[in-house]
Amino acid sequence: MKCAPHPRTSGWVSTPTSRKLISDEGSYDLCMAESSSQVSAEQDTRTRVDHLREVLTRLHLIRMAKMVDRSIRRLSFSGVKLLRSLARMPLVGPLFDPLLARIDKHDRLHFDEEELLRVCNALTEEGVPYWVAGGWGLDALAGCQTRRHRDLDLVVYPFNECLARVATVLTRLGYERQTPLGGTVWFPDAEVYIDDRGHDVQVLNINWDILTTVDELLGTASSGDAEIKDGRARVDQLMLARFTAIGALQGVVIPALSLVAQRLFHLGYPQRPEDPHAEDISHLISMGPDKWINPLDRAGAPSPSLQTRQPSTLLLVPIFTFPPDLWRLCRLYHNDLMVPPHVTLAIPFKPLELVNDDVVQRLATLFDEIPQFDFEMDKVRWFNSDVVYLEPSNAEAFRSITKRIQLEFPDFRPYGGAFDEVIPHVTLSEHGSFADRRIIGRLAPRYTPIASRASHVWLMSNVRGIDEWAVVKVFHLGNSPISTPVEPIPPVA
Repeated sequence: MKCAPHPRTSGWVSTPTSRKLISDEGSYDLCMAESSSQVSAEQDTRTRVDHLREVLTRLHLIRMAKMVDRSIRRLSFSGVKLLRSLARMPLVGPLFDPLLARIDKHDRLHFDEEELLRVCNALTEEGVPYWVAGGWGLDALAGCQTRRHRDLDLVVYPFNECLARVATVLTRLGYERQTPLGGTVWFPDAEVYIDDRGHDVQVLNINWDILTTVDELLGTASSGDAEIKDGRARVDQLMLARFTAIGALQGVVIPALSLVAQRLFHLGYPQRPEDPHAEDISHLISMGPDKWINPLDRAGAPSPSLQTRQPSTLLLVPIFTFPPDLWRLCRLYHNDLMVPPHVTLAIPFKPLELVNDDVVQRLATLFDEIPQFDFEMDKVRWFNSDVVYLEPSNAEAFRSITKRIQLEFPDFRPYGGAFDEVIPHVTLSEHGSFADRRIIGRLAPRYTPIASRASHVWLMSNVRGIDEWAVVKVFHLGNSPISTPVEPIPPVA
């Protein structure tokens, strides 16, 4: 079965047993017209929502297709929220847990770092010019993962020339191409690939003309940029100089969009729940690893809440290796994970107003002298009946870090001196009812042991709200070398 390609894009050849990309005058597209027999067969297994979305996309009614998609997603979220509320009920709650497990089979916020490195390594080895964008792009510039992510955004350039190779790489990794919903003003083309584990990769084409124009109108472009002539050379030079950068995750070099580009992309969009966190990470990146700007100085006029309270700080080692089902259980049983799973090193550390350049430099030196180390969370423990937690296998390593912080800062007392002994732990639940904690304590051993690595320490502050903690500084443990098996590929000239 052969399909006619779009005049500006390329053809897609589909057979009953396999699909492969073909080159057709440098164009690329998904064949939207299927034979009548195959359409009827696919409609038997396709949901009505998927079919409606595909029809609207085929007719280029992108806005309506996206509206349908958002509406269905809101209804789904509302239904899941209702099920979660019912699952907390003491008697009937356990009946809903299997249903929730099936609904949450593919966690929407679990594109893990290991998968990102696998995709990036494969693209680099294939010689595809790409840059990581979105939340993972910010994390690459920050040098470590700072939150969970629902997908991986990849920008490729030149877009049409690269798509066949991108599709080959992602297909080899187990991804399948989905029906694209179209793009936005910034990203006119957006290809979607999903694997059977729920990982979502979006391959984006940037509207470089709009990006460079907005950059110039806002006055952020340097004077040298104006001297670049129109045309392909202009795009190439601006892209390299202004809109791309080099980040790193787990010691591996990651090509990423620059902070300038990331900030421009957020203009004109309604604020999302993760945007305040993105703003915090953007400030970290712009501040640089060797500088410190106190958030109290950056905020300008103090908010009314800051006039009545003194923001505090804490130090912790973040953990992002929880299995998706354990994340789900934590959310379900009264642990909203506003701060990711972690081992606390110092709480409260210091009032935020007392954290100055000297304090930050002493912390950086202290943590740089401590090598990174691996650990496992393999045992479920309790603090009386109040807190259920996972015990890290290398507890003494965490305890020794806390002791070193005490030696460096004698006025610091762990937990304000409330306990005689510091017990390193990863909290699973400490809110809600005892029945909630008992359920998660019973189910958590299914997912142990959980391997992780202590590689970074976060300095966090509740400057925005008494229970709203934000990352204000990231420290690296040890001197881990940056490795880049293959040099990042420059754009095609």
